[in-house]
Amino acid sequence: MQNDPTVTFLIASYNTAGLLDECLSSVYGRTQTSFEVIVVDDASSDGSPAMVREKYPEARVIVNERNMGFVRTNNIGARQARGKYLLLLNSDTRLLNDAASILAGYLDGHPNAGACGGCLKNADGTAQISFGSFPSFPQAVSGALFLSDLFPRARFPSVGKRPIDVPAGAKVVDYISGADLMVRRSLVDRFGLFDELFEAYCEEVDLCYRLHHSAGQAIVFVPDAQILHHGGASYGKLGKRRIGLQYQSYDKFLTKHHGRFYASCTRGLYAWHYAVKLLFRAGRALFTPAATREAARGEARDALYAVRYSLAPPPWR
Repeated sequence: MQNDPTVTFLIASYNTAGLLDECLSSVYGRTQTSFEVIVVDDASSDGSPAMVREKYPEARVIVNERNMGFVRTNNIGARQARGKYLLLLNSDTRLLNDAASILAGYLDGHPNAGACGGCLKNADGTAQISFGSFPSFPQAVSGALFLSDLFPRARFPSVGKRPIDVPAGAKVVDYISGADLMVRRSLVDRFGLFDELFEAYCEEVDLCYRLHHSAGQAIVFVPDAQILHHGGASYGKLGKRRIGLQYQSYDKFLTKHHGRFYASCTRGLYAWHYAVKLLFRAGRALFTPAATREAARGEARDALYAVRYSLAPPPWR
């Protein structure tokens, strides 16, 4: 009987055939530990499943009959995983080194760590949001006072953090971005993967919160693992709806773990934070040169949507 692999790569894909090809090429080209690949296609129309079967016959392909969304799609794949560790990888990522072996090696050596993730990079090599603080009232106070904006190298809580000065070693954090999250499969078997209360956004935050508070496990940022992330290519092209989903998910997380009153107070601070940003962005849009005016107006609209959906998130069950 064949031994189970060390790592299961779980890749949820929706109409990203070209990027998925790059992702899988990096997985097979860079990974040195034993692994399997599970691609769950969420009813794509771009031929993604056929491409995977033709170019990567070793990969297991699961095709949803209808579009199920990011959370359910990952849960479907997780139930088929055999690896000791489950590495959730977005289809718009590309491994820049043997990230899977680095992350698995960290978990091997640190039994109190339940999940970890690497350093996400933009295409130009700059750091991308790789981890962050749990949404909370103290975090919202920090945001309302713009402490993280004014003092980016300080340790004020922030929902999303870019590793400006990448630490020399691993760092315990609240949560890891779901674009490259490795979690022990034994914990997934006990606690489940994603709560399907979440449609998109905050599902990895909720998972890390549960692993920490229910299982007493640390969540760790491991900067040696390097992953390029295009960002927003899959499930992210939603515009106004994306912002609505994001703030709906904050409300779900805060209500689930802290109650409705706590959630309402925290969302009020989020609204204040973006109301101030809206004033500055609207002013900039009025006086910016014509060549960049539309982009400035777009930023102002995004701030307006953030205020609106902080105060009144889209209804949820």
